[in-house]
Amino acid sequence: MPCASNQSEEKEQASNPGLNYCCYVGQQEKLFIPFCVPIHHGLVLKLELSGRYNLDLIVPVFLIILAELLIFWGNMQAAMIVHALNLIFIILASIYINNRIYPVLMLLPLFRLLNVAMPVFFQLTLYSYSLVYAPMFIPIYFIIKDGLLSHSEAGITFKGFWFFLPLAVAVGFALGWGENNVLHSGMLVPDVSIRSILILTLTMVIFVGIVEEFIFRSALQTVMEDRLGANTGLVLSSIIFGFMHSGYHLPLELLYVSFAGMVFGLLFWMTRSLPVISVAHGLTNVSLFLVAPFRPDLLLYLIAVPGILFLLYAAIPKIVPRKAG
Repeated sequence: MPCASNQSEEKEQASNPGLNYCCYVGQQEKLFIPFCVPIHHGLVLKLELSGRYNLDLIVPVFLIILAELLIFWGNMQAAMIVHALNLIFIILASIYINNRIYPVLMLLPLFRLLNVAMPVFFQLTLYSYSLVYAPMFIPIYFIIKDGLLSHSEAGITFKGFWFFLPLAVAVGFALGWGENNVLHSGMLVPDVSIRSILILTLTMVIFVGIVEEFIFRSALQTVMEDRLGANTGLVLSSIIFGFMHSGYHLPLELLYVSFAGMVFGLLFWMTRSLPVISVAHGLTNVSLFLVAPFRPDLLLYLIAVPGILFLLYAAIPKIVPRKAG
């Protein structure tokens, strides 16, 4: 569908049917050829077909999974090359295909490249998390600023936070307990002092929780659901989340984290709240790297007490109905 800006452009287009201008094609997401540059109908057809058959989505997702498999197989250098080429591909493709998926997909290879390239300043791994994750707030800020995701889509709200907080706590400690049975990890903190517990908790919630949950739930799951439908979008974004944990080199870990991703995704469906799922994700890591290795006997209480509390919160409005008026 041309959008010629004046009569001279319309005449030129009529005289040369091989040209087109500012073409919008596709249904759910429109492919846009920017700046009204003349292009051939063949290119428009290819772009239209790529959107219809999700070829514009398949290529970058395939390259992300391929790069993470290379990490899984121990070939870090080849993985970084694939991630870098994929990032370049997405940037170039976004010049011709204007959709929300490409800016979101850019976050994945960008995060992995940053993760590997970040110099090691601390002997304690915990202190390196903030350096790796903090720079990701910059592209996250621009995604929100440019309106690629609305605040409601991204779940940037504290509405219902206190109501769902007990559920987030229970889910977080339960998932961490399960993952510890896969990884059998040790503690990330040098001691179990209040200071170490606070540093671990704040790091895992504010940096790891917010960044990863924005990338995989607020952004990736949202755009995947928009393109592929709710169920397919949830499953695919969760599988990608699982593959992005390939550094552990354990097949069972990929499966378990994909499952955890679906749990976080369902929690995001229920709450539509980035703060809630960030707490759940952060406490998963606290459970994994502190409670399960140090005091696994406490996990039953840390899961059951907030879980029961949430059920009571949810039951109160039914037991005591609101008065009319």
